[in-house]
Amino acid sequence: MQKREPLLTEYFFDETININQEEVAFYETALLHPEEDMKIELGYSILFGLRYENASLKYSRGYPVEEVKQEMLAAIDALILYMQHPKAENFFFNGEQDEYMQAVGLVSLALLLHVDIDVFLRLADAIGAKDQYYVLGWLISRRLPERQPTTTQLLFPKTYARLRDAIQAPPDLQTQLLRSFLASWYESLNTTWYNIHAHRLDAAGFTGYWCWEAAAAAYSLGLDDLELQTMRYYPKDLADYAFSRKPTLA
Repeated sequence: MQKREPLLTEYFFDETININQEEVAFYETALLHPEEDMKIELGYSILFGLRYENASLKYSRGYPVEEVKQEMLAAIDALILYMQHPKAENFFFNGEQDEYMQAVGLVSLALLLHVDIDVFLRLADAIGAKDQYYVLGWLISRRLPERQPTTTQLLFPKTYARLRDAIQAPPDLQTQLLRSFLASWYESLNTTWYNIHAHRLDAAGFTGYWCWEAAAAAYSLGLDDLELQTMRYYPKDLADYAFSRKPTLA
């Protein structure tokens, strides 16, 4: 198994995945037989976070893409169960880039992994993404064409203006503009996990640095991504997985 993320060691990823899996098992068992004082919604929220982290961790470590897909499907299930709870809150649009990027990442991964259309629909509904800004709306419309974005407004334009430019450009300019987006992506971020691998001695919270949306855009636009594949932060193996399978854009 060849590690994909160049930062940190195989040992770091193996240990972090093992710890996460132990916590997943704990919460899954607890939610099957919840104690009277257990906050069910909190349990599903934690379970969602653990599964979503594991999808990124396993991709970074070098797991087969199909195993990453299973983690993603489990993360989506947990998110849906959380959002169905009466005490659930929609945290994706709280003004913080971390949570908005999580929503963008979920939809991008769902596109790249070719999740079934009913799963994609339930994910979009759980995120509550209708009319929620251009990038997320455009990504959702790749599988749900009836949900075309109704605005070109951006959240976090420092990060996403170049991606919007690439999406809206003539086909002969799209690859060049997507390269520009990817080249500036990491430095444009204002997140709690920015450079977390270097800022914390234990690197807790680091799952790998990947621009899932760059690959999702390249796939959805049908671009030749040869020039993108060698760029840092481009999830090449996920893009290859998406391109190698029957299109599921509608």
